[in-house]
Amino acid sequence: MNVKRLHNMRTALAALSVIGLFGSYSAFGSDARPAAASQQEQALHKLDQYGEEMSTTPVDARIDRVWRLVPGLAGWTLDEGASRVATKASTDGKLHLVWKPVRPAVSAASLRAEPIYRGPSTEKSIALMVNVSWGEEYVPAMLKTFEKYGVRATFFLDGQWVKAHPDLAKQIEREGHAIGSHGTGHPDFRRLTRHQLVGQLDGTNATIERITGKPVRIIAPPAGAYDERLVTLAKERGMYTILWTADTVDWRRPPADQIVARAKRGLTPGCLLLMHPTQPTVQALPQILKLIETSGYHAKTVEDVVFERPAVKPPSVLSVMD
Repeated sequence: MNVKRLHNMRTALAALSVIGLFGSYSAFGSDARPAAASQQEQALHKLDQYGEEMSTTPVDARIDRVWRLVPGLAGWTLDEGASRVATKASTDGKLHLVWKPVRPAVSAASLRAEPIYRGPSTEKSIALMVNVSWGEEYVPAMLKTFEKYGVRATFFLDGQWVKAHPDLAKQIEREGHAIGSHGTGHPDFRRLTRHQLVGQLDGTNATIERITGKPVRIIAPPAGAYDERLVTLAKERGMYTILWTADTVDWRRPPADQIVARAKRGLTPGCLLLMHPTQPTVQALPQILKLIETSGYHAKTVEDVVFERPAVKPPSVLSVMD
């Protein structure tokens, strides 16, 4: 960002907010306008500058030789007209910015069927995946920890598990987490006939949707075992096949500190971090979420990744603290 432009913007914003806080008025009779309103109008003249400095450029999806399908990322552009209307309609003396998403020119949906192992590295974000075919006794504790830290994860649910634990499945959806398919019965998808594979996709989706009311758009094959048939059949249904960037290997139930160490090694922009509901995972999860936060990362869902939604939006209100 241009240093001179940033200095000028901060100077204008400080003046705007200070006047708004102290309620200063011009002392030239009853026709005088509030100084805060005048300063607000001055700030409005710099909307194009704020838009230039705070807007983000969309990132195109691509096919990578190693990572296969890497989704893109939407950008943000300032709607100056709407920002002007919102600011003039406000009474707080602050500048109100209205942002519009800008879709990538090349989206993941427009590219050929490929599995997804990661999100784009241009955003400092991470998506937490929880594959669930067992471990229901640990799911409530994980949900409680996610709620405490304000993090939404992605739970890939086994169809048999959903039928056996419908209340937990509903709770996962109710608390705002993304839900995907993990097949039914934990089979090796590579060993199934095409008819059986279709049944895994459509049958599991129907079970999850019937119980949670949530349509399924992503599938994580059990044990990461897949072939091109799954990827193609999933795309035909508007779905994405999801693998992972980093694996905590928590299904082996190692000590919690080993799970945290693996998560730390895998913490890179665009990472999809794989976990399971186990006792050591419950113990490690608060440390992992603190690590994500203190490292300056933003957590998002796998649905956010595949549908190319940014984890962060530019500020909508500018005040003396900005």
